Amino acid sequence: MSTTGTVQTWHQELGWGVIESDRTPGGAFATSAAIRGEAVADLTGFPMMGLRPGTEVEFEWSEGETPVDGCSHVAHLVWPPGECPPAPAGGAYSGALWNSVGEPGPDGLTVMRQRMIDDADVPPTESPALPSVTGSVRTWHDNEGWGVLDSEATPGGAWAFFAEIDGSGYRSLTPGQRVRFDYEDRGQDGYDYRARNIRTVE
Repeated sequence: MSTTGTVQTWHQELGWGVIESDRTPGGAFATSAAIRGEAVADLTGFPMMGLRPGTEVEFEWSEGETPVDGCSHVAHLVWPPGECPPAPAGGAYSGALWNSVGEPGPDGLTVMRQRMIDDADVPPTESPALPSVTGSVRTWHDNEGWGVLDSEATPGGAWAFFAEIDGSGYRSLTPGQRVRFDYEDRGQDGYDYRARNIRTVE
């Protein structure tokens, strides 16, 4: 259920307070984790989000199983009145970025505005280009789909997996075969290097 109310008290350093409304007699207990959209913070210390007493807010609430700090109701989400309630998180990654708005007030608290971010806001990153080298196949275990490639740039050998061989379906290599491959110094199975993007050399 949601309603409009006024922040009665807020303990900035503890991260909780009480919101009064006609629908929640005795007040609704709220924590910093419930705040969305706009808050205040003391930027001179650990910037915990809070609410100024006397601020009007909208909030979702329910009746608590047991009273919390004397309140029979709990506010689950709190946001500025007239704004859309917070949308549920989407994507594999979602979060919020809080930015300060203006200078601190007489109470030392700065207004903070929240911007939701998700997968669509995070620019894709390109993997760095791996070095490429020409070498040969030392061993190949066809029944297990892996082998070892040798080159001057990969002393001790580079572990190779069939899925890294250029082509489709199940691919394999032959000992002694010349190959060109990219490599990374992230070892596997006792080898210091791992081969990527393996191409046969004619």
